[in-house]
Amino acid sequence: MNVKKYLAYIKVVETGSLTKAADLLNYTQPSISQMISSLEEEYGFALLVRQKNGVKPTENGLKVLQAMREIERGYEKLLGTVDGINGLETGKVRIGAYISIATNWMPRIVSEFKQRYPFIEIQLYEGNASELDDWLEEDTIDFAIGSSHHHKWDFRFLLEDPIIAVMSTRHEWAQANIISLQAIKEAEWILPYPDSLFEVHNFLKKEGIQPRITYQIRGDETILAMIRHNLGISLLPRLLLNSTVLDGIATRPVEIPLSRKVGILTNMRKHAPTPAISKMIHFIEEWVNKEAGE
Repeated sequence: MNVKKYLAYIKVVETGSLTKAADLLNYTQPSISQMISSLEEEYGFALLVRQKNGVKPTENGLKVLQAMREIERGYEKLLGTVDGINGLETGKVRIGAYISIATNWMPRIVSEFKQRYPFIEIQLYEGNASELDDWLEEDTIDFAIGSSHHHKWDFRFLLEDPIIAVMSTRHEWAQANIISLQAIKEAEWILPYPDSLFEVHNFLKKEGIQPRITYQIRGDETILAMIRHNLGISLLPRLLLNSTVLDGIATRPVEIPLSRKVGILTNMRKHAPTPAISKMIHFIEEWVNKEAGE
């Protein structure tokens, strides 16, 4: 069994490019192509479809991809265990996170973590709730930092993140101390699509509110930009609203308090964490507790 071939194929699928995979793995493009061809010859079927803008896995290629990822994880766990015995801290951790968390938490978390564990590689994926679910299911990431919108994954609670009304400082409701349910019914809203911020959509449904949705946007930065131009108001998590985005924006609590539970989501039914993953999860828990206490 040649693990390097599996790792090469996984990276080609992730990047959609033989050249990009070669660059990331420090191989030449012909070497990567030869590895894939060798696997295809060994298996007796094609793994990749060549396209103008890159490559994508065939149907059979997708079927073997999951097994290869399990081998990759086992291989990384073996290397991490051996390095640990020899006094080294190595490994790779793939983290999926909401954009609000990736923007406000992860740069500081990764910076401090790398100071303690300089030889552990970190890969960060930004996505909405549906994308995190898909990545956990497909084993694209080792764990996610998101909200407990359903009970499909193992969940380790980190904090309660309030969801608040967000509007331009020029909006009429910016003068209010609190946003009532009646105001929510009357205002023009900019809301994310239903595949993200489930808590907001569930809240509106529970309260029997059908807001006047002027725009539906997939992208937190775009929502904030439109709010800043007074095109409507929105309900957004406080974690998204750091000091760099609040210029021209006002925030107000909602009459009925609303929040989301943020934590670490793992797919424990598929695999146990490697030593590197366990270290990162423990580090994040410590970091959030420290931040909450300050």
